[in-house]
Amino acid sequence: MRTTNPHRRVTTFMYWLISAAAAAIGVFLLYLGSTSWADDHKTLSNLMNQLGGLAIVSVAIALLWELAGRRAFFNEMLEVHNLKNDVVQSALESIGTDYTKALDWSAAISNARQLDVFSAWANTWRNQNLSALSTLIAKGNSKIRVFVPDPTDRNCVKALAGRFGYSETEARGKITEAIDGYKQLDGPTPSGRLEIWTSSAYRVFTSYRIDDRIVVTLYHHATGQRASVPVLVCREGGSLFRFFENDLEVVHNASKQIYP
Repeated sequence: MRTTNPHRRVTTFMYWLISAAAAAIGVFLLYLGSTSWADDHKTLSNLMNQLGGLAIVSVAIALLWELAGRRAFFNEMLEVHNLKNDVVQSALESIGTDYTKALDWSAAISNARQLDVFSAWANTWRNQNLSALSTLIAKGNSKIRVFVPDPTDRNCVKALAGRFGYSETEARGKITEAIDGYKQLDGPTPSGRLEIWTSSAYRVFTSYRIDDRIVVTLYHHATGQRASVPVLVCREGGSLFRFFENDLEVVHNASKQIYP
């Protein structure tokens, strides 16, 4: 491995010098073990042959390590190091393909102060977490913001219908179901702790911001629904969190509040 670092050049030179000396000693021991002197000293002859062979094999292995092994090991460690840095900088907490196991939803929602939901409708998720959502919205210092598509925008509804394999009527019904479902959580009188926003922004993922954590589920390009999709969980302070936080703010600025 070539280098311009003088200290590494000295180390490499010493390595090759020691290897050459070990190889020379090994050859000498093998030669000595084959002379007439060795015939009169069988025990020493066998020992010298073994030591000589061991020295030569050790040098061969060391050369293979120097020429190929060390470089491959270095590259592998560099990749692992870079990956670790990327994970740390992004504050990626976990990744998987089952959003139901991404975190303990019930505990996370119940103990939260603020929840932002950005989705096409996420009715299944809402129904699975009704109890936790009711607990959250009942707290005096809580805030839930829900961002769903505009059911009155036909182009938006048509695009979502094509994405999920529904008719336009079915897709609009899913959005309306989501809106009505969240309103029911708030009770007969608006508490001020629930906001529902609509926009024409086309959804390419679903995200849930729970205080200092964001969970993102990606969509697929096949028609219909699939249970397994990539799921990312990231914490505040990382590059991924900043991206999705800023993206949600863009959607917020382009949305209109329809509740309360």
